[in-house]
Amino acid sequence: MQWLDEFKTALVSEDLSKIDELTNNYPSSMNLEEMKCAAALIQDATNLFKQKQEKLDIEFQKIKKAKQYSI
Repeated sequence: MQWLDEFKTALVSEDLSKIDELTNNYPSSMNLEEMKCAAALIQDATNLFKQKQEKLDIEFQKIKKAKQYSI
């Protein structure tokens, strides 16, 4: 299925915009095997978003600390 292939590609390349687009345009018909695959991919995408969020939080903390020292 094309949606699954596109999602896999977006996940591997960590293309968060494409992942977001694909999750908002979920196909209406899938067989059971495709649904299981989609669920696993979406879980992986959730983990990727969490990792990116944690990295951003760390960077914001660094900026905040640097800003305190520069004032």
